[in-house]
Amino acid sequence: MDSNQNVVYEGPQAKIASLTGSPLWGKSVQDVIEAWVSQGWIHKGSARPMTPYGLGPLVVHFIAQDGRGIIWIPSYGGEAGSDFLYDQTLTRVFWVLWKAGVKVLLVGGTSGVAEWRKGEDIIRPGDIVLPTDFRTSPDHRGLPGTEFATVWPKYDLTLEDPFCTELAAHLEAEARRYVGGLIGRVHTPRDVRVALVVPDGITYETNFDIEMWQAICATISQMKPDKPPRVTLHGDCINPVLARLLGIHVVYYHMVANWAQGASDVGIVDTLYPLYLGNFTKVALEMEWNLLSTLPLPDGESCACIKSLHVAPEVFSAAMTQGE
Repeated sequence: MDSNQNVVYEGPQAKIASLTGSPLWGKSVQDVIEAWVSQGWIHKGSARPMTPYGLGPLVVHFIAQDGRGIIWIPSYGGEAGSDFLYDQTLTRVFWVLWKAGVKVLLVGGTSGVAEWRKGEDIIRPGDIVLPTDFRTSPDHRGLPGTEFATVWPKYDLTLEDPFCTELAAHLEAEARRYVGGLIGRVHTPRDVRVALVVPDGITYETNFDIEMWQAICATISQMKPDKPPRVTLHGDCINPVLARLLGIHVVYYHMVANWAQGASDVGIVDTLYPLYLGNFTKVALEMEWNLLSTLPLPDGESCACIKSLHVAPEVFSAAMTQGE
């Protein structure tokens, strides 16, 4: 990837940011800005800063009532018409987060659930899920041309508890406020171990894809009966690997918009469109405002977000061809 490392970041600074996209797709970017301003935030401005990899995403800067700076990058940094999960979009997004000094990143996504279980406790459209982990992807890369271009051989980065467990407690408490009205149930890793899976193509999976994941999760659950069952959600997963490499605490939630392909007789868009245009946006607008206004900055002692980045012995680097 070509880059110009002489580019200087000219955007706002903030410790807390949100990349939330699809839970807010029932409103335009301007509608979201106006909604949050009406609740007391100050909108300091919106701009697309230049990055070493090209023009960056829209960065919306707010000041909360207590003076904390907040950044919102709409829709994961995606530009209309672009394949934002696979092109350079996320490289530009994370360069902005790094240079802005972000330490806490809130991400809300939507997804289809590949449920294989039966009964009252299963995950359904209209629920909120706090994921346990995710399927790694070849697209979970570093920042080319920077000290964070890769992990090896300088670091060993492990991915236990890839989403911040300390901040998840705040997220769970906030999400439960909407149960019984606008939201069905809240599912946490204590109940079900949910992995986020990003589709390999540009649209939904086939019946075979989902049957494969259902079979995998059923098998894992049978192999480990002492642990909560495994289920997959199919949608976004915004590079938790790079976030951890940059020392950012990620707090992630998913709103379940539909059954995954073939997992139910109910069609995907039959639930997706009404939820996007109705309850999801109502909940996400309020939930994001509350969380971004109040989330603390973890010290890294009670979660794995910082401790899982291990500095490797220097000889590992010395054993390689040296760069010019």
